Amino acid sequence: MKKRIVCVIMILLLISTIPVCGATALTKAQTDKYLYDISYYEQYNITNPSYGSVGGEWMVMGLARYGAVTRETLSTYKSNLKAYVKSCNGQLSSRKYTEYARVVIALTAIKENPENFAGYNLVRPLAEYDRLISQGLNGIIYGLIALDCGNYDIPKPEKNYTGEVTTREKLVKTILNNQKSDGGWNFSGTKADTDMTAMAIQALAPYMSEERVKKAVDKAVDCLGELQQSDGGYATSNVKNCESTAQVLTAISTINVSVKDSRFIKNGNSVIDGLMKYYKNGGFSHTQGGMINQMSTEQAMYALTAYYRNISGMNRLFDMSDGITYKSIEIKKADNSRENTESKNNKNNRSGNKNSKSSKTVKKINNTTTYYQEKTLPETTTIKKSKKKGKKTVENETIVETEIETKKDGETIVVTKIVEETTENSSSEEKQKNNNGIIILLGAIVIVAAGTVIIIKKEKVAKSHK
Repeated sequence: MKKRIVCVIMILLLISTIPVCGATALTKAQTDKYLYDISYYEQYNITNPSYGSVGGEWMVMGLARYGAVTRETLSTYKSNLKAYVKSCNGQLSSRKYTEYARVVIALTAIKENPENFAGYNLVRPLAEYDRLISQGLNGIIYGLIALDCGNYDIPKPEKNYTGEVTTREKLVKTILNNQKSDGGWNFSGTKADTDMTAMAIQALAPYMSEERVKKAVDKAVDCLGELQQSDGGYATSNVKNCESTAQVLTAISTINVSVKDSRFIKNGNSVIDGLMKYYKNGGFSHTQGGMINQMSTEQAMYALTAYYRNISGMNRLFDMSDGITYKSIEIKKADNSRENTESKNNKNNRSGNKNSKSSKTVKKINNTTTYYQEKTLPETTTIKKSKKKGKKTVENETIVETEIETKKDGETIVVTKIVEETTENSSSEEKQKNNNGIIILLGAIVIVAAGTVIIIKKEKVAKSHK
């Protein structure tokens, strides 16, 4: 009887090591594909990037750190930012110093000097510790990230500033002193907030060689593991959302913690699983099933970039000493000719309104002009010449309807519109993975049952011979 129990236990232990629905850890190639599509989507929709927390610095930073920012996007952003900085005489804000931090991070990412941009030193305000901390821990965290991303010397503050002067030691100490008993950080209260905890880890990453910092970060990582939801994602104020999940992925990637770490697997779901449930056609929604949101897309973009850089053995996301690289991701034109974007509502151009049907892109293809009625159409879409209406399936299972018209001058016009879009709850690869997991589990159950039967029979035979 004891032998039977031991054997059953051993078999069960064997089963416990078999993943039923293995948590997702994207390969470099898979991550590349997603980041390429996101890069295209962002630059296709935000054609006029400029100063701002949405459609501006975070977008440009993410694109640059992945290496997929086009020279056109860079040129437009730098021109717009320079004009804005000059218009406000270098004073981005009198109270929100995260404005300076964000711009410093973006300029560093694109190899521009924030110490002398448009004639102004945009790093100098970060030397004013009292004004950094007046914005709360958020100001301290991003002030430290900004100073470290380019390893900037802390300059002397303006002459009229009479408060405390910033030092890195002071910023690190302030973050550590504000850690809560559960291991995390927050905006207010006593319990950890997902976003603030993740951002604090990102800021402390360069100081992990210090024992006090390492202990604090290790405790914070455990805390984030506890905060993870059953689907692998994260929530803020009990609302599951893309941005919180993105911040966690950025944090653990920054300190080289695997998404397969047991602390970040819930019900077979990883942080990647939690993040990608918000993904659709190159963008991300704020909440699951919602419409694509630019802020969510930007944060998810640089989170996946942080992950990509980690698994590729590259510098951390905010360690920008490796400079900027360019991938072959220039926005594709069918014949490398001009591409014009027309809009009946140009005010949507700045915010990247993806739901407006008033915009259309006109592409010249030899003597064929294609009108894309929706901006979410993938770049690889091709339209075959036809004399009749027809339906065709393109990337992401998007069904488009085409109508061919021929003008008097002989020019062929292909009018294209989205008819139907399938919901991307899970990829075929993921479905196959889950099916494989179920098969493995069923097989294991059969093994246990068979093994148990054999053991029982052997015992009965043994007893009959006594």
